Amino acid sequence: MTGSELQLSWENVVDAHHHLIDTRRIDYPWIDQPSPVLKALLANYYDIAHDYDAGSYLGDVGDEPPDAAVACEFGAADGLAEARLVQLSANATGWPSAFIGAVDLTSPTLADTLARYHELPVVRAVRQPLYWADDRLRRLGARSDFLTDPAWLRGFELVAEADLTWELLVYDQQLPAAEVLLRSYPSTRIVLEATGWPLDQSPDGFRRWEERLQAVAVHPQVTLKMQGLALIFGPARARVEPWVRSALNIFGAGRCMFASHFPVDRLLWSWQELLDVLRAVCSDFSESDRYEFFAGCARRQYRLP
Repeated sequence: MTGSELQLSWENVVDAHHHLIDTRRIDYPWIDQPSPVLKALLANYYDIAHDYDAGSYLGDVGDEPPDAAVACEFGAADGLAEARLVQLSANATGWPSAFIGAVDLTSPTLADTLARYHELPVVRAVRQPLYWADDRLRRLGARSDFLTDPAWLRGFELVAEADLTWELLVYDQQLPAAEVLLRSYPSTRIVLEATGWPLDQSPDGFRRWEERLQAVAVHPQVTLKMQGLALIFGPARARVEPWVRSALNIFGAGRCMFASHFPVDRLLWSWQELLDVLRAVCSDFSESDRYEFFAGCARRQYRLP
């Protein structure tokens, strides 16, 4: 099968990152108190500030949904309550296939939180936003020093012991500060989210982003997830393609994951538009590499059947 003849089977698509929202049973501080950071990120961001359940997601992906999907925490006031509701959805509907839970690695109740997550089969990974920049409107994390904070690093040790995947949420300029973490935990599965989110998208910024990704790719336990492509780069092939192809070249398709980032990126493009762009970007890849990017890596990372 040539790249131009590719008709990707829906049995070979895994969405490695989307969100769910249940405002009736869960409090979301970012909804209750609108954030200028989120509004700066996307002017109409708060158009998604309403219930978005598995049925809403399946409606957005159309008549032929992906074979599996990974939901991710979305800033709930009570992360455990959010995870328990997701487990109920998975039990009742089969969606989502896995969940990424919220943690605070400096919390005195971290060990108990991880134990409670262990009781929920849907939870396969955890995360804590660390995004920090000089620009206050880019600060999605709570502090700038987590990656060097001894208390935070002790918390990471508990995550490693729990055999959970860690989702790393940093801008590309923060990646050098993550080097000690990556070197110290070679057996812990780590997912670098959002294509290593480059803030500087100038030619010089692109070069620096590539160099930082290359340094991270040296660590074989790290995989790369490409959610938020429209949000970060814009909903057009010409904007997305250089970053996606470079990332795939640096990490290899077997260590990269397709992801929708719905409902956020649904504000910018449809499921079909997302697939069409990425299919075109990957049209000259081998059949096995296309499988790895669109499904294989995510199946291994989140232990999906």
